[in-house]
Amino acid sequence: MGILIEILGLVLAITLGLGALKRNGVDIGWLNPFAFFHRMRWKRKSSVPPLYALDYPVDVVAVLALAAVQTSGVVTSRQKEGVLGLLAQHLSVSEAEANNLWILSSHLLRHRALDAREVPAMLERSAAKFSDYHQQTLMTILTSAIAIEPPENAAQKELLAAVQAFFNQRTAAPKSW
Repeated sequence: MGILIEILGLVLAITLGLGALKRNGVDIGWLNPFAFFHRMRWKRKSSVPPLYALDYPVDVVAVLALAAVQTSGVVTSRQKEGVLGLLAQHLSVSEAEANNLWILSSHLLRHRALDAREVPAMLERSAAKFSDYHQQTLMTILTSAIAIEPPENAAQKELLAAVQAFFNQRTAAPKSW
């Protein structure tokens, strides 16, 4: 019983001491473990660029489709309509949703071509959600988007090869010792 009273007294003394420090202008908010873990989780979440934080395969497919046509330079209205049609057809979304995906993708890419070296970082978070069917659909959309305006350039080939290499690496059997 005496130990219990001592522990309660210690908790009360610490609480009153921290209250006195706070009243005198000392910031003790950093001592809160819940706030500390919340800050660390928020810092981890907010420090990742939005292009690399895509969680859903549909968003990734839309960004890669736009990136495939952007590598040829300025996106023409024919390419835009072709990609919107591909997204609506293969992803089973309406024209309005396909247009929203286009707007999201253009915002994430900010009118710059996606480098093939960025593909693994972009696919990393959503790779577990890609089934074999999703991978085939992604490759179909990419090849069809590239074929909208026929002369396929080197950057488009690199982008397609980077996506294929990423999924081949993911599906490769783990090596045993």
